[in-house]
Amino acid sequence: MAKAATSRRSAPPPRGPIAGGRDPRTRRGAATRGRLLQAARSELIERSGVLEVESVARRAGVSVGLIYRHFGSKAGLVGAVVEEFYKRFEDEIVTSNPAPGAAWTEREKVRTVRAVDFHYEDPLAPVVLSRLHLEPAVAVLEASRLDAAIEMSGVNVAYGQRAGRVPEEIDPRFAGAMLLGGLRRVLVDALRREPRPPREEVASQLWRFVAAILGLSEGGAGPSRSSRRKRGGS
Repeated sequence: MAKAATSRRSAPPPRGPIAGGRDPRTRRGAATRGRLLQAARSELIERSGVLEVESVARRAGVSVGLIYRHFGSKAGLVGAVVEEFYKRFEDEIVTSNPAPGAAWTEREKVRTVRAVDFHYEDPLAPVVLSRLHLEPAVAVLEASRLDAAIEMSGVNVAYGQRAGRVPEEIDPRFAGAMLLGGLRRVLVDALRREPRPPREEVASQLWRFVAAILGLSEGGAGPSRSSRRKRGGS
């Protein structure tokens, strides 16, 4: 018995995550990464898309080496900021239900308004859309995000077709590509203007564009009259 007790006392302390699956080193690393992302975001906003790793490190209160440890390079840091921007847009606008209980058309109208609000309210939006898109790492990231968004938009348009809101002859993926491409170009132009056009006007004009692409009636209750005539062969 004494030998067993000695064995238990001499056993090395457990390694890896502490109770509950949380490792303090991981928490510290996540906190550092978060500070670096916030510092880089502020740097990009204040300097209109220009970023220096030394300045970011000073803002975050860490060494320059930690930037390379977490992101690999300056381009990796910029890419992480942009990816976080698009991830928030995807979570808040693309995949969320902006109007629970509403009909499909009304829900998409609300989604259009919120998409404009998102870009008007985030000072990083004009930097990402107008200045960082030519960076190679950002261009690759945006292409990947756009492909995924078009796929999700196409699924949503197909749902509108099953609900009887969108004409059956419309290709859902083509429609998704046109909608997202048009949304981006309109927002790029609106965010560049001085002064900016009222967001309500931008959302209203975008919704007219959406309705035209999807063949929606003016009231939004279903396909437009011309679309119904085409399906009827008259």
